[in-house]
Amino acid sequence: MMSCSALRHRFEEERARGLTFERALAFYTDVEGSVSAHRVELEELRRKNASPEEIRHLEEHIAAGERLLSEIKGLRLH
Repeated sequence: MMSCSALRHRFEEERARGLTFERALAFYTDVEGSVSAHRVELEELRRKNASPEEIRHLEEHIAAGERLLSEIKGLRLH
């Protein structure tokens, strides 16, 4: 599974070249899976009383993924 930042980079590249509905849907599914995996990992870190920095770092990844999901949802077909 790719990280949210890697998915963002690929999404931006493909968007600049012309993004198809099928590719947008694939990106959405990939990002959704990545965010879900991060949430599970975050729960695990909290259970293990991980460092606040580690938790905050993962929360930032989740927020970035959620922003990308929102951006993909907001795409308009022409």
